[in-house]
Amino acid sequence: MKFSHFAAFREHKNNIMDTQNTPPEKQLVDAKRLLEILFDEQSRPSSRWLRQMQAQRVIPYYKLGRLVRFDVDEVRKALFEERLVKTRSTIRRMG
Repeated sequence: MKFSHFAAFREHKNNIMDTQNTPPEKQLVDAKRLLEILFDEQSRPSSRWLRQMQAQRVIPYYKLGRLVRFDVDEVRKALFEERLVKTRSTIRRMG
């Protein structure tokens, strides 16, 4: 009985770390995987472009020690808001 706390903790830890069943949009991913998820192969920008967007603070990212990770949903939203070309008809429809 005294090990039940440890077993429960280990199970909870495994559930948190289990990314196999988590959809890619809910995971933190590296730069290569982010580009694979967001763009098809013919229109995929380079990793240099991604680093430039990161440096310009266009897209959000997380630093985990020396690792850089991205949330796919946050990046998708940021790119849509930042790179949307607003024409007169778009402005009329929005506002």
